[in-house]
Amino acid sequence: MKPYVFSCDSHVVEPRNLWAENLPASMRDKALMTRKDEKNFFVDGNGVTLLKMQVADGVSGNEKIGRFEIDLRIKDMIKDGVDAEVVYPTVGLMTSRLGDRDLEIASCNVYNDWVVGHFKDHRDIFVPAAILPMGSIEDAAAELKRCVDLGFTTAMIPGRLPGNIPAYNSEQWDQLWEIAANAEMPLILHSGTGGETTMERGPGAALINYMLSGRGPIDAVAYLVSSGGLDRFPKLTVATMECGSSYLNYLAEILDEIYPAHLHYVRPKLSRKPSEIIAQQVKAAFSHDRAAVENRSVLGHQTLMFATDYPHLEGSFPYSREVIAENFRDIDISESEKADILGLTAAKLFKIDNPKVLTDA
Repeated sequence: MKPYVFSCDSHVVEPRNLWAENLPASMRDKALMTRKDEKNFFVDGNGVTLLKMQVADGVSGNEKIGRFEIDLRIKDMIKDGVDAEVVYPTVGLMTSRLGDRDLEIASCNVYNDWVVGHFKDHRDIFVPAAILPMGSIEDAAAELKRCVDLGFTTAMIPGRLPGNIPAYNSEQWDQLWEIAANAEMPLILHSGTGGETTMERGPGAALINYMLSGRGPIDAVAYLVSSGGLDRFPKLTVATMECGSSYLNYLAEILDEIYPAHLHYVRPKLSRKPSEIIAQQVKAAFSHDRAAVENRSVLGHQTLMFATDYPHLEGSFPYSREVIAENFRDIDISESEKADILGLTAAKLFKIDNPKVLTDA
């Protein structure tokens, strides 16, 4: 029988006029909107271009038919051997770059109301992730509380924070951590979210920028562990997307090494070793990471989850079965561990009560 496969990182493409039609009338001329020309794809908002990308399908012949329509999306999932997904926005990832606090709050409200309604009849398959306004910590906390009431089971926080609010090692974030912890709602740090992702140009830039985009979530985990944020809220879980999973072992080992060596200088003192906090409260999803599977005993296999990044170019669709097989090839691993990594750990984390395989094919 095919194992239950849960992709912890997938994206939906929003209706093109979602914000233009649903924002308050006074804001509609500033709404997030997409456009393209012969060479480039653009996301505009608040009168400026927030994102510019060259137009290319990347992999000829791998058409993704389920970017928006749910029935077509399920067909692509069955084709790829995937049974459930956490779903993140596409254009909505740009809200933290709008540069207008009220516009950002309203834009997050519009997206969250739409996405929870869009997937409301398929919550055994799809887990929509809420997005939070980052004009202030108070704004983020207010929207998270609203989203808990709307029935969301996870929410995103930016990998890189805007420069005008405190870093993740500030205790000011405790108001957000408390809401998430009380709701047992995992918070997602996704690669490339928040700040600018184009940091290098010229030779190697495509590879360098992709690598650097994952640094934000990795650094955020280090801040949350070292500052005691996770230690103060043991029911809070954070998960990183599109950063691989092997970094967890490096982070755990270096923090364990430095903590006792520099104990005189460490503030605050932690109740557990950094590696124990990571093992108990941090998870990392990967598409290709044999090294993480091979070294799963360092922190425990429950820190590892799988993701396809559908429908993005770097995603594993439609070859996820082959990618999964390669991740486990010639590795001595039990079927129960494999089942946890591929889907059961994620199903528990995101509150899928009855995980079901869409097809045994």
